[in-house]
Amino acid sequence: MTMEEQKRTALVISGGGAAGAFAVGAVRWIFRHYRDTGWFSIVGGCSTGALMAPFVGLLGASDSKIAAEAMERLVGHYSSVTTEDILDKKSLLEFGKDPNCLYRSTPLRAKVNEALRPALFEWLRREDMPFCYVVYTNFQTGALEVVSPRDPGMSRDRFIDALMASSSVPGIMEPTIIDGQHCYDGGVRDLIPFTRAIALGAETIVPIMLHKGGVSPVASSFRRLDQVLPRTLAIMRDEAAKNDLRLATLINQAIRARRDVLKALTDNPQLCSKVRAVFEQDEYRDLFGAEKHLARLIEGLHPDEQLTDNSLHFDPAKMREWIKLGEQKAESVLRESPFRREPADLSMASLAGDSGEMVHSRSKENHGI
Repeated sequence: MTMEEQKRTALVISGGGAAGAFAVGAVRWIFRHYRDTGWFSIVGGCSTGALMAPFVGLLGASDSKIAAEAMERLVGHYSSVTTEDILDKKSLLEFGKDPNCLYRSTPLRAKVNEALRPALFEWLRREDMPFCYVVYTNFQTGALEVVSPRDPGMSRDRFIDALMASSSVPGIMEPTIIDGQHCYDGGVRDLIPFTRAIALGAETIVPIMLHKGGVSPVASSFRRLDQVLPRTLAIMRDEAAKNDLRLATLINQAIRARRDVLKALTDNPQLCSKVRAVFEQDEYRDLFGAEKHLARLIEGLHPDEQLTDNSLHFDPAKMREWIKLGEQKAESVLRESPFRREPADLSMASLAGDSGEMVHSRSKENHGI
């Protein structure tokens, strides 16, 4: 069975800039403790989560050298880079001539181009690899775009464009031009991109959210653009995250409701068939469609406190601390492998404790990466 056919467990990583280091820690802990039980068959990301997604997917490679390289890239980039390593600040004169952003993202593109070398991109296209996808926002059309290395005709250069677009914060970073269209951060439309994973048939989704929820008060007087824009971004991301989580929870409830209703009608095949047909009508399909199988939404992988008020300030010392926090949180939340198969009639509630966390069970073998 190919990874494409399994499509059982998905990892979805939100946007959050430098706070992506928290996700790196969580991913490394999951890899070390549960890789021998499986790996995510779907990996999706937005913004900094999009930059991570290809390398998290590569951790599922059958070649241990490829997985080791992917882990090295993740940990290395999120524990050593500074803001100056990825963003080139415009001078006042340059900003006056071209006032659409404060920073050029040329250094970031160079790092992405170097990290996702052609051989790694080809691995992502294989059917025995996790299905990787990223999202970005087309500002010309207003549409959310979802892109995967496995899309027909997808090239490495075009996929890197999608990664850059997903991580391009409007007003702060320059747009990415794709097919002549100005494209920006996927978080404008879909900060935690659950929808694609659900549509692909994910039964278990593990979201990593890079903020604790809510917006903490700050003392800033917001006199400068570089103070106003990060705060605006934080507020917008908080609202987008809440909406994304609400939608995923609603779909999960709808799927379980469909299952329970059809189960209750098993003694009446004719009525069961009629009800099933109702669920498949266009106006209900987004919630009750038969291709949706989400049974578990494993919550809790997020920081307990806000990590930063400026997600585009990359401080290696702080990011190394956040990697450790991510590892600690993964250990406390994922008490057993998220890759184990469950009978189809078990509900999310029966698989979790009162806190919504997984029941304790840990693999004995660790991968050394």
